[in-house]
Amino acid sequence: MNSSSAHTIYVGNIQSIKDDQLREYFQRFGRIEAFYHNCTRAADEWLIDYRFIRFTSDTDMSVFLTNKIDHLICRIRLDIHPYQAPFSDETRLTSDRKICIAHTDSKLNRNVIKKAFAKYGRILNCTCVSSGNGVEYVYIEFESINSIRSVLSKQRHVVGRTALAVKQPLKPSQVEVKLECMPRDDRPPREQYQSRSSHVDTAQYSSAFVHQEEILRSQRRLSNTSHTSAETNHESSSLCSQQQLKDYEDEYEVIIRQDLDEITYQLDKFLRSQSKTYKKLRHYILNELQSQSSSSENEEGEVVSNCSFSSDSEAQKSRQTKRLKTTCFVPNSVI
Repeated sequence: MNSSSAHTIYVGNIQSIKDDQLREYFQRFGRIEAFYHNCTRAADEWLIDYRFIRFTSDTDMSVFLTNKIDHLICRIRLDIHPYQAPFSDETRLTSDRKICIAHTDSKLNRNVIKKAFAKYGRILNCTCVSSGNGVEYVYIEFESINSIRSVLSKQRHVVGRTALAVKQPLKPSQVEVKLECMPRDDRPPREQYQSRSSHVDTAQYSSAFVHQEEILRSQRRLSNTSHTSAETNHESSSLCSQQQLKDYEDEYEVIIRQDLDEITYQLDKFLRSQSKTYKKLRHYILNELQSQSSSSENEEGEVVSNCSFSSDSEAQKSRQTKRLKTTCFVPNSVI
């Protein structure tokens, strides 16, 4: 380990912390020479949960690597390790127990998302970050790494009517080295990323014929080298185009899911409204039918009562007439 690596630390669990806040916090321990990460793709930066910080050689690194001190920013505990530690699979990082969530619903509440993922295990922390371009990010830290396996085993996650893109944070060993962001001392040797130019011998021969043959061979080698270089550049540009296309597909997949969920929601809303209107109309018709039926029954009752009343009156008159006749024809014996 060289001197620059010995004074460089890995700081994790910083996705909801701004870089200015990190600089301000760590400047109290020593002068910062470099502040960077090694991600090469802008589309993957929302999955980067760490920074590398290199201090000057006179900085006491024991305050980070030896002393058991919890470093907190906004009540968030920072995950600090030596420079080489996160590149080893044996090192347990906080990001191993975290998931990164992206969605496009600005009205989706953090507590709703937290409640939806609580079924996978106990949640220690849940933070939200807005990108400012219509995409919202949520970072959830679980107590156990088994919860992460359960979450990632499910291919599709939906909360309410919103589709979520769920991924795990990237480790430094999972991303390519970003040379322009790395300190010069920590960059790999130039021989590793820059091809050496071929050396062409230019020995002088007394024979003009031999000299001419050598020139022709050199030209053929240069032509082959140029052709190979052109093919390599073409393949590189093709790979870049394919990668950009994949990034666009991932980006618009979330938007398409959001639009589809919105259309489904509007259809459900319309059907519910129509159902309520149908129920009200049905209730109104039933009330009208019951009202008409009651009116008919009342009218029939009145007719029956009138008929019975008239028949009773006629019977009474008939009885009175008989009594009168009986009174008028009294026998002579009685007189």
